[in-house]
Amino acid sequence: MELWVAIMAIGVCTGATRIAPLFFAGRRKENDVRRPAWLNSLGPCLLAAMAVVVILPAVQSSVREESITPTAISFAVVAAVMIIRRDPGLATIGGMLAYFLLS
Repeated sequence: MELWVAIMAIGVCTGATRIAPLFFAGRRKENDVRRPAWLNSLGPCLLAAMAVVVILPAVQSSVREESITPTAISFAVVAAVMIIRRDPGLATIGGMLAYFLLS
């Protein structure tokens, strides 16, 4: 149940970060109006915070069980794919595949 709540929260917050700029831009009629800088970084910050909330319990339990190797290697795969390809979807699939194969 907690996983579904986290998925729903991520979906709602992602949708809110996509819709919020439309409300701010809709109030102004000029075409050359830029969004505030904080609004551009709000979406990624919220997604990162929610990811930490979802990932942290799994990392803590793997540290307690002294089986941190699959988790660490999967994070390394994610980082490597992001550095090489800059593709979050491919990085997620690579990290999940690495974790699945090592655990």
